[in-house]
Amino acid sequence: MSASSETSSRWLWGPVPDLLFGCGLWYALVFAGLCAAGTSIRLGGGLQAVPYLALIFGTPHYGATLLRIYRSAEDRRAYRFFVVHTSALLFALFAIGVHQPLVGSMILTLYLTWSPWHYTGQNYGIAVMMLRKRGAVPPAGLKRWLYLSFFLSFLLTFLGQHSGGNGASFVPLSYAGASYGFLAIGFPDPWAGWAIALVGVAYLATSVVAVVGLVRAGGLSACAPALALMASQSLWFSIPLAARHWDVAQQFEPLSRNWTDYYFIWIAVAHSVQYLWVTSYYARGEGDRASIAGYSVRAMLAGALIWVLPSLVFAPDLLGRLSFDAGLGILVASTVNLHHFILDGAIWKLRDGRVARVLMRPRSTPADAAIAPSRLPWRAGLVWGLGAICTVLLFYGKVETRSAEQALQQGNSGAARTALGRLTWMGLTNSEGHRLLGDLLVEQGRPDAAETEYERSLELRPGAMAWKAMAGLRAREGDWSGAADAYREALAAAPEQDILHHEAGIVQMKLGNLEAARAFFERAVALNPRRGIHQKMLEQVEAQIAEGS
Repeated sequence: MSASSETSSRWLWGPVPDLLFGCGLWYALVFAGLCAAGTSIRLGGGLQAVPYLALIFGTPHYGATLLRIYRSAEDRRAYRFFVVHTSALLFALFAIGVHQPLVGSMILTLYLTWSPWHYTGQNYGIAVMMLRKRGAVPPAGLKRWLYLSFFLSFLLTFLGQHSGGNGASFVPLSYAGASYGFLAIGFPDPWAGWAIALVGVAYLATSVVAVVGLVRAGGLSACAPALALMASQSLWFSIPLAARHWDVAQQFEPLSRNWTDYYFIWIAVAHSVQYLWVTSYYARGEGDRASIAGYSVRAMLAGALIWVLPSLVFAPDLLGRLSFDAGLGILVASTVNLHHFILDGAIWKLRDGRVARVLMRPRSTPADAAIAPSRLPWRAGLVWGLGAICTVLLFYGKVETRSAEQALQQGNSGAARTALGRLTWMGLTNSEGHRLLGDLLVEQGRPDAAETEYERSLELRPGAMAWKAMAGLRAREGDWSGAADAYREALAAAPEQDILHHEAGIVQMKLGNLEAARAFFERAVALNPRRGIHQKMLEQVEAQIAEGS
């Protein structure tokens, strides 16, 4: 074997891209930079830039799987169960979940629980592939130790997610304000703490055994990619979980429980880059008719299609019930990811002879992919055209969302209303945006326009904050009865908010209902006894009752 062919048999794209993108070393570099200057990066534009990275790499990573399984009649027949039946079941559950919060919460919970396992399985699978390519296939016993290391890393995250105390700190996605919730198993804190400690010790032990065994069996050079993937797994899950669980190293933002959602996006980007690294090689190795650039474009179009269409069809003005920010967005994300997990588990396996032949043989020459593309049938052209439209909507939606936020911050009610209207046409209805616009219009002395925005917000999501805003508007206009009705609705949505009970009590005092006011103030004191204004108002209303008796 020549030196060049030997090199190509040991790597997919070459040592540098494989270690950086396939084995995750670029994320290790980013992690170090974020530990050193995470706050500066985040405040310097990271909060706006990172979601675009997720779109650029995450969207085609979903599309890559769709291309693999839907691109030919042969593949569709081979995976008919997943193409037809599984997809239909998920679509049905999604449609039910749009209207049934419990079903939607179950979909969300399954997605958030499965997601770390999907990432873990990909890391383990690539580690084994790289070992096999480099002639360092571990014995069965050692392979089990390697698998156990990755599995225990996932189990740590699972226990963290479903513990009774700080489980939300380990859920890799924000769903705050949505009408769906994470249905944690709720392992009791003492038990969960001991379980996490024991699993953590077992994870460290199995990792040491796996590392020592791999190096002894195959040498450091042959095992370097697998060791890098073990390191990536620990940086993605095990180390952050330990830091958050035991409340250590919280001064480093990537490990802090305060920014879990933001920093998980970086991990999602790393996973997506890794996925595209291997799937693009597979497409090339199969003699894909287009260039890698063309493949990436088609993957982007396919991914955008599956993300955008459900948001358009199930928008609240069509077949849906909730605005995008009130739950539709998180439900779409959950369902799309579950679909991706299932398809990925079915097709990207080394035991699939075709996949193994492509990934395990030496790298193909560029001539293999140089076949000129044939003319697309009209149906394929329609699909790609629709995908192009969805891609534009996907990125422009981010731009318009940012425009609405900036307009509201700058007090430009006209620009904010225009941006919110465009978001509605793109299936990205924003109930919170309409509420904030109503607040802005109140400040500008336009109560009628503000009421319209509050009504639109309540139409999209009848939440406590919008009802509170409506109650405040009616109170300003002297409509105390209407304000009392609005506070009743607000408390039905958020019965544990002491400030709502306090303000409802003030409205009852204005109406002369002193006994009702006392009940509200008593509840406010019970919910938050440290807020002295509650006790002060309770004493005031009791004094008025005593004077009248």
